[in-house]
Amino acid sequence: MQRGFVHFVFRLSDRAYKQATLKNIFIFLMLFLLFNVVVIPYYIQQITPDADTSILDVRFGFSSADAYETLEAIGQEGRNKYLFFLAIIDSIYPLVYGSLLILTAGFLLRRTLNESNDFRILNLVAIDAVIFDYLENLGIIYLISRYPSRADGVATLASVSGMIKWIMIALTICVILFGLIGYIRSKFKKSQHHLL
Repeated sequence: MQRGFVHFVFRLSDRAYKQATLKNIFIFLMLFLLFNVVVIPYYIQQITPDADTSILDVRFGFSSADAYETLEAIGQEGRNKYLFFLAIIDSIYPLVYGSLLILTAGFLLRRTLNESNDFRILNLVAIDAVIFDYLENLGIIYLISRYPSRADGVATLASVSGMIKWIMIALTICVILFGLIGYIRSKFKKSQHHLL
């Protein structure tokens, strides 16, 4: 079973490499910008009109007390809008940024690592970010739906999932930087070879 899973992951990685074209990266970059410049700021403003309050899933961790203070501060209308945001908008957004990160990592790693190198599987690190993003969202949805009843254990799980999400995003950025450095070095070597 473990071998089958590893084989599946490597096949998934190979398929992602095939989709890692500049055209696809551009499409997801435009969607990413649309979400970050227009859609998400609009909904955050609707949920938290008070600038001193931030939604839970943009934080690097939060305590159970912080979670319930935030849910109380945004009021019933804010909680309803937050629920809609998590269930609809933030169910699409992880797929957008996850795809952008996976495609960008693949585009650069393909030009840095040869096909026999097992480290090519690093193009999929962002999948973990997407998975833990959804787990965080489910936890916060549960907190809102049960409010004002407390579920401190779920709040902790949502917080930990959010922290893992951010760590996985940071690791993916490191992979992209590694690929970018390798790509630049290979271009530099080729240009020097042509000069000789």
